[in-house]
Amino acid sequence: MIPSMLFVTGTDTEVGKTVVTAAIAAATGSLALKPIASGVAPGTVSEDAALLALACGGVAECARTWVEPVSPHRAAERNGDPVSLALLLDWINARSAPKMLVEGVGGWRVPISWDFGVPELAQALGFPVLVVAANRLGVLNHTLLTVAAVQASGLQVVGVVLNNLGGQDESQATNLEDLRRLLDVPVWDFPKLAGLSRAQLAAGWKAARLG
Repeated sequence: MIPSMLFVTGTDTEVGKTVVTAAIAAATGSLALKPIASGVAPGTVSEDAALLALACGGVAECARTWVEPVSPHRAAERNGDPVSLALLLDWINARSAPKMLVEGVGGWRVPISWDFGVPELAQALGFPVLVVAANRLGVLNHTLLTVAAVQASGLQVVGVVLNNLGGQDESQATNLEDLRRLLDVPVWDFPKLAGLSRAQLAAGWKAARLG
């Protein structure tokens, strides 16, 4: 069972956290939130937030965005626009729902400011954590390190989603089996999607859970 409240993190950036989060939202009717994003053009909505809104029927919004495609702590510093943990928690709590997904930014240890990062945000929320990893060479090391770090922070890891993003390398044929043998949490195999409609997202999560 996937908990009704869930924090979604990744082993790195560009591993497909948003697509997986959107797929779960579409399949379960959960509210999905993306509190912060960098690399967002002025006057536009974060693409990640827009996809989450499509999946859950919510509003495409973030608590804070920055133009520069760099780590949030650096983007905030460059713009004189710091963000506090309290601000993010207030923003999330104001949008509370019976079933909620909160997507982090980048990987597990990304700093959001010089004072706190993704781990502190997840700990403050207290939600169980889902780890998203890309099926490619290096995923074993990245996933084992991430799961260990989340567990060391005192949070429950409910599982790992191995996301098939395409491309080709020899490790892809065995990464799923290896992770299932190396980890003590469930590992789900998320398919490469043909499109990102709400129905396609929901079907992707159903296929992952049945696989």
